[in-house]
Parts: sequence; structure tokens; C-alpha cells
Amino acid sequence: MIVLLGAVACAYSYSLLTLVQNAGMQTPLAYISLVPAIALALAAVRSRPVRAEPEIHDRQLDYIVGIPLVAAAMAMNILLPAKLSAMFWVWRFDLLSLPLFVAGVVAILFGVRALWRQKLAIGYLVLAWPWPYSTVLLRILDASTSATLAGLRALLRVVPVAKPIQSGDGSLFSVVHQHHSFPISVVSACSGINGIVGFLLVGAAFLVVVRGPIIRKLSWLTAGMVLLWGINLARLLFIFWAGTVWGEHVAIDILHPFVGLATFSIGVVIMIAALKPLGMSIGPPLPRALGTKASATVHAGKRGSLAVPSVFLASILVVVAAIVLGVADVGLKSYDLVANAAGEPKLLAFRVAPAVPSGWKWRVTGRYDWAKPLFGDDSTWLRYTAIPGGRGGDLHSDYGVTADVIDTSDLQTFSAYGVEACYQFHGLNLRDVAQVDVGGGITGQALSFQGLTTDSWSVVYWIVPVNQGSTTRYERFVLYLLNAPGGTHVSLPKGVTITNLSGSLGNTPQDVALAANRAYLVAFAHELIQQQSRWAARGVRGETPSTVLALARPSSIGALVPLAR
Repeated sequence: MIVLLGAVACAYSYSLLTLVQNAGMQTPLAYISLVPAIALALAAVRSRPVRAEPEIHDRQLDYIVGIPLVAAAMAMNILLPAKLSAMFWVWRFDLLSLPLFVAGVVAILFGVRALWRQKLAIGYLVLAWPWPYSTVLLRILDASTSATLAGLRALLRVVPVAKPIQSGDGSLFSVVHQHHSFPISVVSACSGINGIVGFLLVGAAFLVVVRGPIIRKLSWLTAGMVLLWGINLARLLFIFWAGTVWGEHVAIDILHPFVGLATFSIGVVIMIAALKPLGMSIGPPLPRALGTKASATVHAGKRGSLAVPSVFLASILVVVAAIVLGVADVGLKSYDLVANAAGEPKLLAFRVAPAVPSGWKWRVTGRYDWAKPLFGDDSTWLRYTAIPGGRGGDLHSDYGVTADVIDTSDLQTFSAYGVEACYQFHGLNLRDVAQVDVGGGITGQALSFQGLTTDSWSVVYWIVPVNQGSTTRYERFVLYLLNAPGGTHVSLPKGVTITNLSGSLGNTPQDVALAANRAYLVAFAHELIQQQSRWAARGVRGETPSTVLALARPSSIGALVPLAR
């Protein structure tokens, strides 16, 4: 058990820390931080066999099952970040691999019988994966908020402790304290979805240790979610009442942060008390009628016989795998630049807050609405040209840098209409491909193209999720230089690496210029992302006149549209 718990803590140290960070968020994701602890409690409940188990004492089978599971978890955390770039963290594949790793380690250390016995506890760890919540819940969050607001307005007709304010979404209410009114906004986090998700997690764990028909269990779980939603309405009424009696400070700053936890606990206690009246009880499953041999198996398990007599070699294997996976997991901290612990993007949409490296300014040089059928009706394609516009920074050049920024809600369109194919469509030869790290865990591609005459193109592009209001969108950012002679000299910022995947560039003057331009664009991209992160941290919104000049005619540097029309 020490090896098991230590291996999980070592292999997923940063991932588990992000779950703790989620606990302080006012979102439904706060409750997923309880999943590892609940799973451990379920494992303790199922630590002893209560039914006959197969007579399997084959260490080869344990390794055949366990090693591929551990290898799959390692492959996901070591190989996928470079392949998926920032989307690895947005989709939180690290937490999706957690059940695979735990299952593999249990099979290696305790055998497949123990793995089968603990299948529910290990499967429960899947609920720590935040991506389904952030995608599915976003679709039902508006419905939950609307239902809460409608129910709250109906209750206020009976208990007039506040008055609705005519607003766009109807979420504002006016509370009067000693002839002084102040507004309270009921946002989506207060709609009751937090309590519903919390009870769903806790209730699902209870169902594992509750005896009774499955229909009654599911009915109990559904009734609990409805009860928590109703209790949340009562909580909101209490906050309004407290505001009328004690004022805004007591209601919002003192009571509001704690009342939700208290009402959630009350709802859980009520539903636990309702188990017995509903014909259910808490306890392990009743053992079935067992034969002599099966009874002996269960009895032997209760005496504490070891399914795996020797675990020295298995422990070494698990420890080595945990250390390798732990190093990869700590490396996921780099994503903190572009996304939070829940995988939600931090960077603002570029067209809303167009950050730029120090010493440069953006000029909008084109807008291409004809591409909407390709990237979606809600997509935008803006072309910018970066020009020197001040002092500072370590990026100096006599040539402007052009950027094509495509913003869309459909990530798959970038795969359908890739950058490489677009340039090759225009008759350009791909001279070199390099995978580059442009910061924040974002993996980009550096490309060098050669035209039929003397034209040369140096391109660096990456895809990143961005935050626009309460929605997540995706941007493909393409930086390129046309016919630049390679006279730009900058030192790459720390942490930026270039891996030449094809090795096709040689030592000719033209190839040297292409390599220099590529290095320059990588440095430009790195500083641009760093600046975007700073702007997001400061909450900068809207186009700033100091960085975006005006819409102008497309310059010669952007004459070639890098996409087949």
C-alpha cells in the first residue's frame, strides 16, 4: 500500500495539486477535488473479498494486464503533450490516464483478483477528469440558471425580500437595507449546478456501498439532485433576507462563502437519512450461497493471505515507472502560462486584445470573410503586419512580420484546411519542417518554403485555445516573412528549442537565410505569447491604440493569401 500510494503521489504530483487548486473555484469543478479521497475510501470498503473470487495466482497474468496499463498511462503523458500542444491540457488527458496507471499498479502489486475487486473504486477516478464537466455542463448551465431565476422570482412573490431588476438576462435583484438598496447578481455559479454536481459525485460513491434494487438507487440519486436544487433556492432567499436585515457586507462577504457548504451538507444528510425509509441500507453486498471451495477462498481472504507472495521486483518496476511519469507530470507546469488548473484557457482572443512584443506595433492590413464557409460562420480571419513602433525588446528587424490570425469555435476545421497544403497549393516547395516550443507548452511548426523563382517564405504557426467572455474559442496564429534576406539577428529566449525534423536545409546562403528567419520567428512567437499571458493576467480587454494602428491596405508582404480560395 505504501508503494501504491507513493507511486500515485509521485507520478501525478502536479495533476493532483491542480485538483486541490480547483477546490477553491466557484464552479462545479470544485467538487472533483474530492474524487481521489472518495475513491480511496471506496477501495478501503472493498479491501476484503465478500464473494467468491477466481482462483488466479498467476504472476505472468498480473504483468500481462498491469504493464500495458502503466505503459498506456506513460505514453499519454509523455508523447501526447508534444502532439496535442496546449490542447493536451485543455482536455486534461493527464487526469484521464490516472485510472489506467492506478489499475496497472494494482495489478502488478496485488494481482488481477484485487484489481477486479477494486474495479469500482478505480473506475470512480474517471470522475476526476474535468473535460466532460466543462463541455457537457456548459450546455446545461444556461438551462439550470434560467430555471433557478424563474423559481427565485416565483418565490419572491411570496417572500418579498428582494425585487427583480429589469436587466438583459434577469439575473439582477435589488435588496433594501435601512432604506439603502444594493444589487445582487445570481450568476451561473449560484444556479445550483454546483450542488447538483457535488451530490452526483458523493451520491455515486454511496451507491457502491448501499444495498438495494438499482431502480431505487437511481431514484434516490435523482431525488437528491432535485433536493439540492431546491435547497439552493432556499439558500438564495436566505442571502437576500440577510441582506435586508444585516446589510450587504454580512450577506455577501461573510455568509455567502459558507452558506453553500452548509446547505450542501444538510442536503446530503437528509438523503442519507432517507435510505432506510426507501428500503435501502448501507453495507457490503450480501454474500451469495457459496460452495465449500468458494467459502474457503473468501475465508482465506479474511485471514489476510497474500495473493502476491513476493512484490520486490514488482515494487521496483512500479517505482521506476512512477519516477519517469512524475518527471513528465511536473513538466506540465508550463501550461500554467496559457490555461488554468481546470484546463480553461487564460489567453484572451487576439482580436479582442492583440498583444505584441516590446518595441512593435500591429497594423491591421486585411480581413477575409470569404473563408467563413471553411472555418465556420462565426470565424474571423484578420491579417496583421507588425512594424517597429518603439524602444525595448530584443527583436530588431528592417522587415515587417505578417500574421494571419484565424479565430473559430470549431477546432477540427484547422485539420481540414492545414497550412502546409495551402502553401504547396500555390506551387511552393516545402524545404524544411521543424517542431518548435513557443512557450506555455504550446508546440508550433516552423516551415521553410521556396518558390519557383527567388521567392522564399519562412513560417511559424501554432494553434491555441483562447478565452472570449465565457466561451472557449481556438486561434491559428501564422507568422511569416517573405523574401527576407536573413539579416535579423536575435538570441532565442530561454526555453525555446528548435528540432529540425527533416534536416534538409544545407549551408548555402539561401538555406542559412531561411534558418535565420525561422529562428527569428520562433523568438517573435515566444515573446508574443509571453505578452499575451501578461495582458490576460492584468485583465486587459479591447484594442489598445498603442499597439493596433488602423485598418490599411494589404501591404506587399501579405500579397499572397496562404490559403487556396
